[in-house]
Amino acid sequence: MRRIDFWVGVPLCFLLTLWERLTRPFRSRAPQEPPRRILFIELAEIGGLVVAYPGLAHAERRFPNSQVFFLTFTAGQGILDLLRIIPPERQILIRPDSMFTFIRDTFRAIRTMRRQGIDAVINLETFARFSTILAYLSGASRRAGFHPFHDEGRYIGHLITHRVIYNPHVHAARTFITLVEALAETPDREPRAKALVNEVSLDLPTVCSSEQARAWLLHMLREQYPELTANDRLVLINANASDLVAVRRWPSENFLALARELLKDPRLVVILTGTSKERGHAEGLRQSLNSPRVVNAAGRTTLPQLIDLYNAAHLLITNDSGPAHFASLTKLPVLVLFGPETPRIYGPLGPNVAVLYRGLACSPCVSAYNQKRSPCSDNQCLKTIAPAEVLNRSREILDRQTATQF
Repeated sequence: MRRIDFWVGVPLCFLLTLWERLTRPFRSRAPQEPPRRILFIELAEIGGLVVAYPGLAHAERRFPNSQVFFLTFTAGQGILDLLRIIPPERQILIRPDSMFTFIRDTFRAIRTMRRQGIDAVINLETFARFSTILAYLSGASRRAGFHPFHDEGRYIGHLITHRVIYNPHVHAARTFITLVEALAETPDREPRAKALVNEVSLDLPTVCSSEQARAWLLHMLREQYPELTANDRLVLINANASDLVAVRRWPSENFLALARELLKDPRLVVILTGTSKERGHAEGLRQSLNSPRVVNAAGRTTLPQLIDLYNAAHLLITNDSGPAHFASLTKLPVLVLFGPETPRIYGPLGPNVAVLYRGLACSPCVSAYNQKRSPCSDNQCLKTIAPAEVLNRSREILDRQTATQF
């Protein structure tokens, strides 16, 4: 995707910019009215869809007579359904499974955007050429997005009408809200949006679980640990991170050392989570721990069922990855290990989030400016976070909780 975004995206942005400048004098300018159909675009990381929720909610408040649509990859559909702010008929999905389906769905998405009469686009992707091209080809006359201005090396053409400076000093949720505010201003080559957004709510919805879902969850866990009771305390460990940024992973041997210490408490059950692709790695950890109180749930749950697991658990310990954001839709305490990225920008929004972050001189080395690519192969920013430190923080969080049953 990165190679396509560069080798195909750069010349396309250039050609479309030429077309835009050549045809601009021949287009009539419609009066500036509030947008009626607003499309948000967020493709790559589905955890970012949770961070985008305050911006979506703000758009509905800011433009109450508009309809909000969302364009994302198919992996993000589950999160959009959980957030319950974009109905299925307003979700436009692209499958990145193969080059054929990717190209076909891209053209289908462009056709859908034009058929729906999208008149405003908010591009949440930072300096991504593919989403910038999609925004332009949507036919929308207003397109808000991050523009590099005088930053070198991030060419995206001049396809954005409401240009916003990417601010790396505030949380991503605030920058998304800024894009919404930009739509309310007149288009200009001057940076938008010149507005205060610090008071806008960043609250997330809370997703609850039914009794039926809890019963299924108990059955699933007892398949691997029949001795499980409702009084056991469940500690979830997400030992993986997206392949998109592998340098965000805390070493597996550290997770093993942490889990061994946690298991010394007979009340605790360790549950390993992850995707179906990560099930083999999680199984290796389970076998190394060699304890009946370790359950491998990786690949065993759908996204809604994973939320049910979060609602039943007492703590999630995770790398900086999507599950940290998913869990913020519940009341589950979350302990997130940050290293190559900073929690100041990408920290989960939930009220029960704790962070361990070294803040080395080289951190953060992954950012929107380098498409989250780092030359680092020795992530000392994470390796120097000792298992004992994570253990102590975990015990503090668990000790503050009242006894609960699932």
